Amino acid sequence: MVHIGARLARRFTLLTSEDVDVPGLERFTAHDSRLHRNVRVDVITALAPSAVRQAAAAAARVRDPRLLRVLASGRERIDEESWTYMVTDVPEGMRFAELLTRRRVPARIAGTIIGDAARALEKAADEGVHHGYLRSSSISVANTGRVTVSGLAVDGELAMQAGVGRGASEATDAMALGKLYLAAVTGVDPDSATERDLPSDLGVRGRKLCIHVIGGTGPLTLDSVLHSLTPIDSRILRDFATSVRGMPALPAATLEIQAREKRADDDAAGMGITVGADALDRADRATQEDLAEGRSDPQLSSSLARIDAKSKFGLVYDEDDADSEVDEDDAPILREVLASHPEVEEPLGANELHDLYEFDEMVEVQDVNNTTSVWEALLERLHRRWPGSETLTRRLERAHARANRAGPIKAAPILIPLFAIAVIVTTVWAFSMLKTPLDPELLGPDSPQNTYPAFTHSPEPSPSASASDKADDE
Repeated sequence: MVHIGARLARRFTLLTSEDVDVPGLERFTAHDSRLHRNVRVDVITALAPSAVRQAAAAAARVRDPRLLRVLASGRERIDEESWTYMVTDVPEGMRFAELLTRRRVPARIAGTIIGDAARALEKAADEGVHHGYLRSSSISVANTGRVTVSGLAVDGELAMQAGVGRGASEATDAMALGKLYLAAVTGVDPDSATERDLPSDLGVRGRKLCIHVIGGTGPLTLDSVLHSLTPIDSRILRDFATSVRGMPALPAATLEIQAREKRADDDAAGMGITVGADALDRADRATQEDLAEGRSDPQLSSSLARIDAKSKFGLVYDEDDADSEVDEDDAPILREVLASHPEVEEPLGANELHDLYEFDEMVEVQDVNNTTSVWEALLERLHRRWPGSETLTRRLERAHARANRAGPIKAAPILIPLFAIAVIVTTVWAFSMLKTPLDPELLGPDSPQNTYPAFTHSPEPSPSASASDKADDE
């Protein structure tokens, strides 16, 4: 049995175990001593680990930034047993499965996520490699907008050995992507979805794709998926965490929020406690953001529920806070109210109340750095009040897209005049240098000295013979 602390290939030290939804492996988070960062290690427990290792080698040959990179694979002997393992990067961001359990994804965002995944799988298909067991947990979206697909070829091989897969092929991957898109835009199980569940903001090609998925007739190729989802603009996935908060909650979550608000109003009315508009706004924000997170971790469930209940009544317990609505004398009433709330498992103590106050302070500090526009902030507030409004949802999507749209930089109108001015200035300076006489001092002390005299001395010419002398000679 592979245990925490084991070291594989003298490089990967297993730190913690992780839950996994694919049969035939055990998943760990490990530390890579060579890369000095955490990685994911999958220890293969399937019947044919060699076939899984071959699938990992085939996936490693496909180079695409949207595919989770395979770092290494091999065999290690631990406790006199031989184990096959595979090492990959850790996916960044939110898993698509987590998003589908909390929100209904707008058509443009869902189309971009599924479209990026289809592009990555299409590149792998060109090299003869397919996923084979694509599901919502196989796709992750980072806050920067990068979509990552994990489990290429390996998950399909494991599923086939366990008898839960249909085999790796392009048609299998295309159909899986179509179902994920249908689940994202409708918020219901794709196997039970009908045409009445399709939202009104779907385009013609997106609606046609969903109808084919509902009828079980397609899609059969990755190219048909891409054609149905174009145009794909990955820029709308930037700051993905903010986009998720603006998405409408699923109907089941909305009903639960309304039921909790009604119970809180009844309890508050019975005890004579007035719930203000600010308290309701904080309740909306807390419930919509933390509803799914609180259910995912049992240890955090009770504390998040206490935060929800406390914020729902707008009650703050702190001796030094002049604006506190509840003081020490009212603390028993606060405990009674919170104890009557269904989500609270135990009464709050003084330390826990102080922790809740610190939580509010941290939220206020984070809100100071909010850089959203006034219109976008107003739409977010309205959407938190009415999460089921399609009009508010579409307007919030457009406002968020405008806020994150990269403006085009047209440098030509600026660079061309600057270049012309530089040429003119250089030409004028060059002509002025040509007309200016050279200063001898610029030659420096090493220039050769003039050794010639100031003038040249020449002897005087002899007197010429006179005319009388010439006559005597004759």
